[in-house]
Amino acid sequence: MIRSICKWLVFKLIYPAFYHIGCCRKVRRDKIIFVENHAERLSGDFVLLYNAVKQKNYNISVHYLKVSSSSWGTVIIRTLGLIWDMATAKCIFLSESNSVFGAFVLRKNTKLVQLWHACGAFKKWGYSVVDKAFGDDAKALETYPGHKNYDLVSVSGAAVCWAYEEAFGLKKDSGIVKPLGVSRTDVYFSETRRRQAYFRLQELQLPIEGRKVILYAPTFRGDIRCAKAPSELDLQSLYELQEEYVILIKNHPFVKERMEIPRQFGNFCIEIKDQMPIEDLLMVADVCITDYSSIIFEYSLMQRPILFFAYDLEDYYDERGFYYPYEEFVPGPIVRTMKELVQEIKHLNQYDWDKLAAFRKQYMSGCDGHSTERIMEYIVL
Repeated sequence: MIRSICKWLVFKLIYPAFYHIGCCRKVRRDKIIFVENHAERLSGDFVLLYNAVKQKNYNISVHYLKVSSSSWGTVIIRTLGLIWDMATAKCIFLSESNSVFGAFVLRKNTKLVQLWHACGAFKKWGYSVVDKAFGDDAKALETYPGHKNYDLVSVSGAAVCWAYEEAFGLKKDSGIVKPLGVSRTDVYFSETRRRQAYFRLQELQLPIEGRKVILYAPTFRGDIRCAKAPSELDLQSLYELQEEYVILIKNHPFVKERMEIPRQFGNFCIEIKDQMPIEDLLMVADVCITDYSSIIFEYSLMQRPILFFAYDLEDYYDERGFYYPYEEFVPGPIVRTMKELVQEIKHLNQYDWDKLAAFRKQYMSGCDGHSTERIMEYIVL
């Protein structure tokens, strides 16, 4: 109860007052702010855009709030610093939700741009999961709205604009959500970055030469605060593929516990934590196995096969749900058992490439290697 009262006071009184005092100063037309909710360094969501802005000689600051790894009091202090800084900013970039940006009305000369951290629209979030097990309750979203001040939400393709409008509680066809593309996907069109990714792959302590790479990149299970990795992957079943493949496992960033890989599979499988970023992993993988992760949108740019190990599909429908019917939507075979998964890997020559191409065209039309340029044009205009 005390914490709830304190939160209300902070969001309804302290944050707005601090912002309005800060607005007594003039907006600096060369001032750009990037906001990282959780990361301790600039994430891949921002790097390309940050570099593009820097080349234009804007005055840039990055605020690292470290929400998930800091005490509530520390986060408030950091947020007050952000609020004071953004009161005179020309443009502010986000890539995640943060209710502080709904605590007051932004001044007219400041633009708030939501880049979001995922492409497409797969699992439901925000207002789409109100009062569900995964989402917030309606009263909380009404009391602490985080999305009302957006001037631009840049998404991967026109086909998903409606989903972002729903998730962020924006008016339909408001024009705020635009298919300008996702800045960080520009790396997938860089030959230099591809070569660097393969170089990093060779540095792994895994004998890869002569074998293809399977990337297993599932989403997490359960609540964000105690996220767990899926439990049904059986390396013993996959081991019959070891002469032709190696497996790289990349769990969702919310999953903190490392996966225990038995010693006998050490020359066949490795869990990737910090050795390679997800962008590099997607570029070097010959096959991607996932379940409900939005990386399928980015991986579709590689034009390589995607398999869906969805052993708990019914549970996921109940807990969170999808924007599109899962079975019709995903651009690859759905399997429920390890036996089925192994068989699909053995028969990749029968993969439906037309379905994958149609998926990419429909949901990733704005991601062509020039997304950063289009977002920069919006800032300048």
